[in-house]
Amino acid sequence: MKSVFFLLFIVSCFFQPAQSAYNCTACENRKCPPMITPCPGSEAIDPCGCCKHCAKQEREICGGPDWEYGYCDSSYKCAAKNGTGLVEIPNTGICKDMPGYSGPTHYSEDDDEDCPEHSGCYKVMGTCDCVTKRTCIPDFRLARYEPLYCDPQFDDPYFDHLFEYSCTRYGCDLVDNQCTCQQSGCDRTFEFPDRKSCHRVIRERLCANVTCPEVEPLQCPRDSMATMPHTPYGECCPTIPSECTCNFQTCNDRCPSGKRKVMAWKSDGVSGRCCDQFLCLL
Repeated sequence: MKSVFFLLFIVSCFFQPAQSAYNCTACENRKCPPMITPCPGSEAIDPCGCCKHCAKQEREICGGPDWEYGYCDSSYKCAAKNGTGLVEIPNTGICKDMPGYSGPTHYSEDDDEDCPEHSGCYKVMGTCDCVTKRTCIPDFRLARYEPLYCDPQFDDPYFDHLFEYSCTRYGCDLVDNQCTCQQSGCDRTFEFPDRKSCHRVIRERLCANVTCPEVEPLQCPRDSMATMPHTPYGECCPTIPSECTCNFQTCNDRCPSGKRKVMAWKSDGVSGRCCDQFLCLL
């Protein structure tokens, strides 16, 4: 009888779902760096749902504990530095093109199970399509359904009087070495046109007398590329240097027409060994 219970215990453990998901630190216990706009790409929120930031671009680092290094723009995936798959949090990854990991094919589909849910509306064929999806790059036109914007009848110029047009201007001032940004009337003037310009001045002042250590140029194998060094907000010198990581776009995985591919060696995703090796046979 004991052997039966033991067997059931083993079976139940075998079919127990894996606890591999990363548990994020509660947002109230995190300190997010300021979001410095305008962004070179999209605006994002990390998969933990806590910190807004500019989505990372190709060769920039991503991931880390609580995704503190950010999330990649929609054109890229946060890949493992060494390997052929995506990064496993809390490790640090690199934003790059990843064969076999396609992005969303339609704006309304759930494109990333790792990301929190967001709701909003798109303008499609003159009407608003409001959806809820899991995404770290909310690209909605509206946060909610707005009849004055969404109803096709209001495309008629006859309804222009229903909309209020006001003259506004956005900008930033440097107050106590902090960027204070706001929107105001058109008669208001600001020191800086945006937050990015303001923070550039702060960094120039902070780093005026700082000399960063010299770094020799990184020579990567032909199948690889150098990552961008990472300098955290408030720092003057990079804390994470450039590294070589696979550039899978350099790999040719096709045989000429009429020939079949026979795998000779499978890539392990390490720089210098990025591409599969195979034979093209008749």
